[in-house]
Amino acid sequence: MATNISKIITVLFAAFVLGACSMPNNGLLKSKNTTDPVAQTPTQTDTRPKLRPDAPTEPVSEPLTEQTATNVSDAQIAKATKPTERAGQDKGLTIASLGLLNQDWFWLSTPLVTTQTNGRVVVEKTGASVNLTLLPNGTPAGSGSQLSIAAMQALGVPITDLVPVRVFIQ
Repeated sequence: MATNISKIITVLFAAFVLGACSMPNNGLLKSKNTTDPVAQTPTQTDTRPKLRPDAPTEPVSEPLTEQTATNVSDAQIAKATKPTERAGQDKGLTIASLGLLNQDWFWLSTPLVTTQTNGRVVVEKTGASVNLTLLPNGTPAGSGSQLSIAAMQALGVPITDLVPVRVFIQ
C-alpha cells in the first residue's frame, strides 16, 4: 500500500512540474525590470573603445607589403642560396606558410627538429633552396612549419602560398 502511495505522489509531482513548464508567465517568475531595453546612440564625443590612460601609443605606419616587410639585401640572399658541399640529413617534407614578420633573418620553425640547428630547405616544385636556421616549434609532426619572409623571398615563392619544402640538417 505504501509503495502505491509513493508511486502516486511521484506521478502527481512529475505532472505538476511538467505542467508548470507550459504555463504562461503570470508574474510568479517575472523579472523585476519592467522597462524595455533602449538602444543608445553614440554621440560625437564618445570614443569606443575607451583608451586606458596608461596604454602605449604606437605610431601609425604604412601598410605591410612584401617589399616593406624585409630588409634583406641581394648579398644576403646570394649567401643564403649558395650551394653546400654535402646534402645533409633529410628530415622530411613539410608544408610551410609565412611566419612572424618581426624576424627578418633566414629561418624555418618546424616540428621536424628538436633543437636549433643550421639547415637547408628545398622547394619540392622548383628545386630552389636556401640555407637557414632550423628552429623547433614544439608542435606535433605533420602540423606544418613557418618560414621567414626573407627565406620565402630567397626561394622566390609568394608569401601567401603554402609551400611544400624538404628539410635538411647541415
